[in-house]
Amino acid sequence: MLSVKDKSLISLSWPLVVTFGIGMALPMLDSWFLSRRSVEAAAGVGALMPVIGTLFMAIQAFAQAGASIASQFLGGDKPRHAQVTQTLVISGSAVLGLIMGVILWFSTPTIVALMGLSGEPAEAAIKFLHTIAPAVMFRALQGTLTSLVATHGYTLWNLFANIITLIINITLNYIFLEGYFGVPVFMQGVYGVAIATGLSWAISVIALWIVVIYHLEHKTHVRDIKKGYYVLLPEWLRIGIPAAVEPVSFQLFQVFVMAMFVKLGHDLSDASIVPARVFSGAFAMFGVVLSVGLGSGSQILVAHLVGNKEFDKANKRMHQSLVWSSSSAFVVAVLVALTGQHLLSFYTTNPEILHLGGLLLWCDVVLQPFKASNIVITNALRASGDSAFPAVFGTISMWTLGLGTTLFLCFGIELGAMGLWLGMASDEFYRSIANYTRWRRGKWKSKGVIR
Repeated sequence: MLSVKDKSLISLSWPLVVTFGIGMALPMLDSWFLSRRSVEAAAGVGALMPVIGTLFMAIQAFAQAGASIASQFLGGDKPRHAQVTQTLVISGSAVLGLIMGVILWFSTPTIVALMGLSGEPAEAAIKFLHTIAPAVMFRALQGTLTSLVATHGYTLWNLFANIITLIINITLNYIFLEGYFGVPVFMQGVYGVAIATGLSWAISVIALWIVVIYHLEHKTHVRDIKKGYYVLLPEWLRIGIPAAVEPVSFQLFQVFVMAMFVKLGHDLSDASIVPARVFSGAFAMFGVVLSVGLGSGSQILVAHLVGNKEFDKANKRMHQSLVWSSSSAFVVAVLVALTGQHLLSFYTTNPEILHLGGLLLWCDVVLQPFKASNIVITNALRASGDSAFPAVFGTISMWTLGLGTTLFLCFGIELGAMGLWLGMASDEFYRSIANYTRWRRGKWKSKGVIR
């Protein structure tokens, strides 16, 4: 059987591309179902996606750090170490997800207030967060199991599990919102959409767990958790904490930018700004799908190759993924911008929202190539164990250069909503240049867990 490190980037990545595409489609579907009831409710829930993304990014970063350690052990022909790592990561992610859910539940009113939401959008946001909080642990386990299954090269199984999630989510949304089978009235709105999402996460976890147990032949032992705590936890924290800092900082930056969109809408008394940001942001994610899929495939390959000390091959794989992801993200972004008016009409027929949303999608054409570069290079650095640099520099750059440019473009030269979007593009540009320079210097070659 062909080992993971000898597989092609495309064979590993295409199921991941579709998998992440489905994952990104779920929030879009939630917004669409809600928009059939109320555009304001859809905008309120959509405005909170960066907040929810912050929690998920933190959990996912730890999961991917653990998966990268397991990949290095697999690449270095140490299957027992990989097994212990998997047990530690699964149990740790479950605990982390539970803690995050509790935090989300109690902090919901504060989060909504800080976002500047009021009226119907605020009411919908509170309902959604309170309902989804108990299911955060399932979302954490879903991300962890997906990473571990992909680590073994079985990316097709992730695709099947996510297809199941999508089908269940759509089916439950229709049942709840249309009131079929005697569904109570209170579930025919925000509550129904949130419950459908939570249940789809839970069922996806069951499907992935079956794959882990029967296909990966993973066996969970309490002694492995104890052994992993003493032997592997330091390495997991060394890679995982910095790996979590950068994406969490990025998501908080997105929360700040979203708050600026809300403020801009209030200052200008323009009710179209927040819906335009939410709806155009949903379609802008199309450009990210290929980048995330190729970046994740590259991360798996790099981790296996670093574990086997094949540094030249790891470098070649990273550059191959970099070229493919940047070019494909640009092409997809252009296609989305060209069809922007038609795509946005999926949510609304309001001409002001359609016009502004279309302009924002053209701004996204500038953003996507640099975002793709960042995803690929940062994933490669983390896979090799060099996660501290993108975390430290990325955070500093984001809240200095990125924030300064964003505020200058929006308020300094009064580009408004387009300035906020172009400011996000500048942040991706600064970080991608710095991360690529770090990779070229080759310090990542000495950061692996196998000395």
